[in-house]
Amino acid sequence: MNQAQFSKFSPIAVAVKRNIRQLRLNAGYSMNEGARLLGISRKQLEDIETIRNYGCHLDLELLAKMKVIYKTSMDEMTGDLPEDYYSDYYTRPRKRLGSTPRRLS
Repeated sequence: MNQAQFSKFSPIAVAVKRNIRQLRLNAGYSMNEGARLLGISRKQLEDIETIRNYGCHLDLELLAKMKVIYKTSMDEMTGDLPEDYYSDYYTRPRKRLGSTPRRLS
């Protein structure tokens, strides 16, 4: 995975987002059904599952619901993790994306 391509999210967030989508598909839930079970809109679920720069960040409460709905463990959602907790794998990039802020005169 090219980190620059997914610069809004940390590598772990991208991995979890991919796993969440795969869990939903493996469970046989459509996007609409998955959203209904989580109590969110379809658009919100699309934003959660996307790994592009416009997707939204993960929410702990939703991860907990997903754990119960998809009958999985957090370990399965996160996959193998590096032992070095200072690794860039856990770091969300902080650079600003998109347009530059306006200067006030």
